[in-house]
Amino acid sequence: MHPDYKEKISTELKDNGFVAVGFSNAELVDQDFVAKYNSWLTAGMHAEMSWLERNSEKRFDPTLLHPGTKTIITALYPWTEVEFDSGELKIAAYAHGFDYHQFLREKAKPALDFLSRVNPNHKPRFFTDSAPIPDRYWAQKAGLGFIGKNGNLIHPELGSRFFIAHIFTAISPEKEAKPLIQACGSCTKCIDACPTEAIIENGMIDSNRCISYWNIEAKTEIPTEIADKNPGWIFGCDICQMVCPYNKISLTKYNNDEMKGRWKAPENTAKWRSMSENAFELQFGFTPLARAGLHKIVDTLNGLKNTD
Repeated sequence: MHPDYKEKISTELKDNGFVAVGFSNAELVDQDFVAKYNSWLTAGMHAEMSWLERNSEKRFDPTLLHPGTKTIITALYPWTEVEFDSGELKIAAYAHGFDYHQFLREKAKPALDFLSRVNPNHKPRFFTDSAPIPDRYWAQKAGLGFIGKNGNLIHPELGSRFFIAHIFTAISPEKEAKPLIQACGSCTKCIDACPTEAIIENGMIDSNRCISYWNIEAKTEIPTEIADKNPGWIFGCDICQMVCPYNKISLTKYNNDEMKGRWKAPENTAKWRSMSENAFELQFGFTPLARAGLHKIVDTLNGLKNTD
């Protein structure tokens, strides 16, 4: 990739709110990563998320996911809310605001338009948690962080409080960044803090025991043994990130009112229980909370201890 192109792309993304940008060759995913992912599936740690078993060829070969791709551009965008919830009822920080899929796509549009002008024969594609892509793998390969013991991508200066987005383009990179090595050291704070013991080993999470899985993705009732250990999370869970030393750095300068909009969640149990489906749709229909829906959120709330 011509150095001027690289600088232009990085500038377009950073001018629109992305805080770090990296470039990788679009090649087969490392076999060690593939083997670890497959062993995770074989052990059933993906619970009922069957879509994680599909599209394995595209998941590990970006040129099959988007033919003609030569470079993967990876960019990090801070969460709308960079402080963690601490009240009786808690919602994962990333979910405070508009749905990030379309929002980040719009933020990346100037860079996408530039890539289309440079190479009109290949349309670049934008992805953020929207295709069979090992997001954290490509971010680490681009030099944007390392995959921590809690499975999250950790940037040395930003911690893990950001979205990961990718642009697949046919423009060839000049050279890759050097991937960062895992730098958790002997720290086990995330492992020790998880109330359901969902963190099994470096970067491997057992979804069957993960609070976030049960209050967002699961279609079945939350097991009592999980619900009893949930300290108030009604959508997602940030415990393993709250205790991470890399997240002690203040990121308040990145608070994004544009993405947050008029976010305001009901502050107590009674207001959640009395909310109608129409009211939920009006307030949260264009936020990540829509993935779970009102019924599931209230079911999670009802399973918590010490709620009236």
